[in-house]
Amino acid sequence: MINALPVYIYYIVAVALSAAISIYSIRKILFITRKRKIYDLPDDIRKIHGVGIPTLGGIGIFIGYIIVAAFFWPHRHFYMPFIIASSVILFFTGIYDDIMNMRPSKKLIAQLIATFITVYFADIRFETLYGIFGINVIPYWPGIILTTICCTFFINVFNFIDGIDGLAGILATLYMCLLGIMFAWIGHQAIAGISFALAGATIGLLYYNISPAKIYMGDTGSMFLGFTIFIFSLLFINWCSGPELNSISHYIHSPQNAFILVLAMLFLPVFDALRVFILRASRGISPLKADRTHLHYYLLDAGFTHTQSMLAIVITNILIIILAFLLQDINPYLNMLCMTLLALLALLVVYKLRLKNLAKGKN
Repeated sequence: MINALPVYIYYIVAVALSAAISIYSIRKILFITRKRKIYDLPDDIRKIHGVGIPTLGGIGIFIGYIIVAAFFWPHRHFYMPFIIASSVILFFTGIYDDIMNMRPSKKLIAQLIATFITVYFADIRFETLYGIFGINVIPYWPGIILTTICCTFFINVFNFIDGIDGLAGILATLYMCLLGIMFAWIGHQAIAGISFALAGATIGLLYYNISPAKIYMGDTGSMFLGFTIFIFSLLFINWCSGPELNSISHYIHSPQNAFILVLAMLFLPVFDALRVFILRASRGISPLKADRTHLHYYLLDAGFTHTQSMLAIVITNILIIILAFLLQDINPYLNMLCMTLLALLALLVVYKLRLKNLAKGKN
């Protein structure tokens, strides 16, 4: 990168330029999908939008992201070509699924292959849990397998939250902005710029995706977004195990704290997905079967609008991050317990409001 200007100027330009490219691309995508009648039709279960809405908004995100990210390409690091290769696989898998309704098993295989490429060839993996659960050093192949499974799981977690207008987009923007700030703090300016480029491209989608949505990101966007968020989060955790932590030691006091803070950032969607998986399994239903048991559907059933539901989840997510930051020097198990209790409290409140609203509707 050229250093003629303060680096934050480049970050602002990255956000603005990727957002503009994304908006322009999505406008063209809307024209084509309407012309060709490529819509996601409502099914009155999970797809409740009432009319056919295009689901290829992820194309606009990817175009805006990849064009601007090219200007921040960290040539000294070998890992980015593998990250981009995996993203491209997930991107085209998402396009095929959004248009042709890919079988879940085939989609899962594509996700595992894409994830394995980056985990194995770029060697981005869990190397330690910093003593949490008594685990310090994780051997090479167990680390490869664990990371591949966890990343594939988070890809699907992020896909699950793309259920109401604006939610996945605003969470992706929040996560990538936080990661961009943290990468900038530890001196990795190139990867920070790439993070801000993805945040900006997602903002471009939000221009059309905030309720009432004109287009959805679909699997085209949600899969490569979930993958990138997870891999970049893991990069930050691993880098905080080295000398980079010294530059932010005033804010994040240890590698274990960095791990806990990233966990807090991603905690709410992971918590909700695990809860839904357990609930479905207890009823003898496939964990991958679509239903309306996710938190965002509970909020809609409680009488909240799409925008109110989105804001409630985002605010809860931010509160969990702040809580973990303030409690970072206490026992990590107590910190994780506090995250869980806050998420459970939010779920309990929403569940009670949902039952009350559903009972009112029956009367």
